[in-house]
Amino acid sequence: MIMTMVLVMLGGGIGAMSRALISNYFNHFNTRLPVGTLIVNIVGCMLIGAISGLSLHIKWMNPFFITGILGGLTTFSTLSNELVGMVSPQFKPIPFIIYTLLQFVGAFASCYFAYHLFQ
Repeated sequence: MIMTMVLVMLGGGIGAMSRALISNYFNHFNTRLPVGTLIVNIVGCMLIGAISGLSLHIKWMNPFFITGILGGLTTFSTLSNELVGMVSPQFKPIPFIIYTLLQFVGAFASCYFAYHLFQ
């Protein structure tokens, strides 16, 4: 149990740092939509689907990769905060709706297809 928690902690740190670096890099180029979060959520969900589809029964893999790295990489708390930020006095519903749909549909589709591709 202690080793599992250590694996989650290490993986989570790697994932969270990766998310910050990737998000900051891509969000720097685009001010209309926070595409960095979109990228990490879709890629992270794709990788979760691929790892789950492989059905590898390596004891440390799920805690380290899925719960740790990919759990730290993908984030719906950041997504929620970005959506709240988009609801401002200058609220524009079209970018808000597009971004919300891209996040949820993109995350599900990437996870679903990667799972079946690697199964």
